[in-house]
Amino acid sequence: MKNPSAARYPNMLLVTGVAVALAGSVLMLWNVGYLPRPGALWPVAVILTGLVFLYLAWPRRRSDRWIIPGMVLTLGGVVILLMNTVLSSQSLARIWPAFMLVTGVSLVPYGLRKHGSARVAIVVPGLFISLLALLFLPFSLHHSDGGFAAFVRQWWPMILVIIGAVLIISFFSTRRPSSKV
Repeated sequence: MKNPSAARYPNMLLVTGVAVALAGSVLMLWNVGYLPRPGALWPVAVILTGLVFLYLAWPRRRSDRWIIPGMVLTLGGVVILLMNTVLSSQSLARIWPAFMLVTGVSLVPYGLRKHGSARVAIVVPGLFISLLALLFLPFSLHHSDGGFAAFVRQWWPMILVIIGAVLIISFFSTRRPSSKV
């Protein structure tokens, strides 16, 4: 005879694993000294809410409407938790590209669930936003020599190389085999 609770909670290992990993992460941050005050933990509730939304979308195969809020809440909660703990010396004005990165990364898994042109229309902007965020983050944190203007003056031809590569890839990916030689 089958276990009745197994049918009711088919993903209990997933839920338990995520809960235990989050609890261990929070306790590790506490032990290492990155949680100076209990008030720094409020983003954990945001992360858990996002994980519940993602659980409703992926393992439970419910509507796609839970993916974007789930990813934004989860990743945004992680960024805010890091700001409250590890990155407490950084101001919000300096780590704004992290929120841009959260948005871009959130679009990619959502787009991968789509098919055809809808997939491309969501994944490509998500990747582009993520790449822009990764480009701006070192300048925002002042971890690069020179400034953004000096970087653009030196590396602007790379835009032409990337555009050319995208055009070549799209040519070969959309080209139909022909019988003409």
